Amino acid sequence: MSFRGKVILCGSAGAGKTSLLARYVDNQFEEEYIQTIGANFLIKEIDLNSMIDEIELEDQDLKESIKGKGLKLYLWDLGGQKDKLFANEYYFFQAVGALVVFNLDSKKSFESLDFWISKLKELSGDVPFLIVGNKSDLPKVIDDDVIKKKVESIGVEYFETSAKLNKNVDEAFRRLAIKIINNMK
Repeated sequence: MSFRGKVILCGSAGAGKTSLLARYVDNQFEEEYIQTIGANFLIKEIDLNSMIDEIELEDQDLKESIKGKGLKLYLWDLGGQKDKLFANEYYFFQAVGALVVFNLDSKKSFESLDFWISKLKELSGDVPFLIVGNKSDLPKVIDDDVIKKKVESIGVEYFETSAKLNKNVDEAFRRLAIKIINNMK
């Protein structure tokens, strides 16, 4: 039997959360932008054997039981409209991890990171998360030093991705899966 858990993708509208998820789960990319209203839901099972050496659990019995099992992620892509978030807040509950996504060609999207991280912590608690700067295939409008300073102040891992070019998408989800497993008790 697989381990399982809910993972949410949150961030501003237009950050590319739906595209990241479509690329990760179905290896697809859609050029046309269709705004997510509410939430989208997909499932992906990960083979944990491929990452067993990166799992840092102190409980050796638990680590041994992980071998040969999968991690089934229930992936929720949340609409990024802040004014409609009250209707989506329940998606945060019982999450075991998250990707907080911003758009590398939008300062406004980057500036909303604090809002999404505070909402995540308020509603999901202290769950592992990564910050993802998406759309690395477009001209970046946020200085690398500004991003680095922000990520260091929060103390989380950061990935730059491109759903369009399939750059670092699998690696970001893989690192999150490892963090989720390492967070197990």
